[in-house]
Amino acid sequence: MKNMRTVIGCLTASAAIVLGCTMTTTLSAKAATSAAITQQKKSVPSAKVVPVPDDWVTMSDDKKGYSFEVPDGTEYTKERSNGIDVFIAGTPEPSAVGVLVMAFKDPALSKADLVKVAMGGLEGLGAKNIKVGNLTELSPDYSLGSYTAINGEGKPVRGKVLVAIDKTDNYVMLVGSEESDYKANEKIIDAIWGSFSMRSGGASGKS
Repeated sequence: MKNMRTVIGCLTASAAIVLGCTMTTTLSAKAATSAAITQQKKSVPSAKVVPVPDDWVTMSDDKKGYSFEVPDGTEYTKERSNGIDVFIAGTPEPSAVGVLVMAFKDPALSKADLVKVAMGGLEGLGAKNIKVGNLTELSPDYSLGSYTAINGEGKPVRGKVLVAIDKTDNYVMLVGSEESDYKANEKIIDAIWGSFSMRSGGASGKS
């Protein structure tokens, strides 16, 4: 696996997100059949899929009120910049997944605003051709989207972005990898963002 700095670079230098729309193209029956065949050929061989690790550890920040799980052996660092607490991590071999979590207070922001915050905070790190799709509200507390971009090294990257609101606290989580590694690591990516939780009731106001 790439070392943590490389994995993190793939994520943070290319995970700036912009709100966008999905273009729907109508295919002829012949073209649709061809596309389906092509898609089948591009499926990841089961032998190449990175198995979801058995051992996971919980990462938590009691002060900021959030937690999530990562594979045991994940390397990480924490820092604080301009009022934002930042958690950056890279998963161990054989996976190649980068994780970035930003937490800060602002009671005026919506989940849509948090996507823009992620864009503003990461766009200056060198990302190009940034796109976000499938932005879906999972609950009053959470929205989930997917992103693609070209990182500072000119490589395509792909991942998931989770945004969350807990009353006055705001959270942005980016989990992804280089495009070439994405399918093999997708189950691990989904397990990481899916484990995220907030200490209180979030936007729903329930504790």
